[in-house]
Amino acid sequence: MFTLKTLSIFGLLASSTTAAFTVPNDDQDMTGLTVNSIPYSTRVKYMRLANEALYEQSGPCPFAAYGTIIVNHTADAIVCKGANFRTGDPTIHGEISAINACTAVFAAKNMTASQIYAAWGELSIYTNAESCPMCASAIRWSGFKEYIYGTTIQHNYNVGWGVMTLSSYDVFQQSRQLPGYQTSMLGQILTNETDPLFSWQYNETYPCPNGCVREYSPSRGYKTCFAPNATVTKRETVDHGDHWH
Repeated sequence: MFTLKTLSIFGLLASSTTAAFTVPNDDQDMTGLTVNSIPYSTRVKYMRLANEALYEQSGPCPFAAYGTIIVNHTADAIVCKGANFRTGDPTIHGEISAINACTAVFAAKNMTASQIYAAWGELSIYTNAESCPMCASAIRWSGFKEYIYGTTIQHNYNVGWGVMTLSSYDVFQQSRQLPGYQTSMLGQILTNETDPLFSWQYNETYPCPNGCVREYSPSRGYKTCFAPNATVTKRETVDHGDHWH
């Protein structure tokens, strides 16, 4: 007999094959382009580092696989990192986490509020998936020089994620009257490496990333991916500790 919970789970897992909605203006593929004199190979390097930042903070197969870094391209250096954390604060997505981390770095250098605001305009934010409308708005309010993302909202919608179906392009189009610099947006960078990070969560047949293994999760009610050396207690803690972007 199917319970309501079972039917709900089947609905989640089946959603990856029944997508019919097209997110408007969500095809912003900048693959291969040189923008602001920065070659595409540099974009690839830093997007991979955004993925690595995710693994450093959340393990090899976090359910919410959103990783972010903020880069000073003039110095060719990462300023700070962030990942999607469950802290009780629903706004702590990877981008907000990284912005908070940078703010702490700047404050520790005794920078004034005005200096911190000015600093964003010299920095680039890399996130391995397209930002939700909240984070895209935060990026524009901050006045970043560049915003670079990998996997699209459309992709994540298609594979079963609960998302807000408003593209970063449309958020940016509505932010043209904000003061300061206009943020350059580079979409769909290295999606062959970022898409798989978001493709296994609601599809039990999709391979786990980074050597993780599929096992039944009592909290989710279906098989999901865990680090192979995690204890049962740790697995359920990790499983409960992730949330949607």
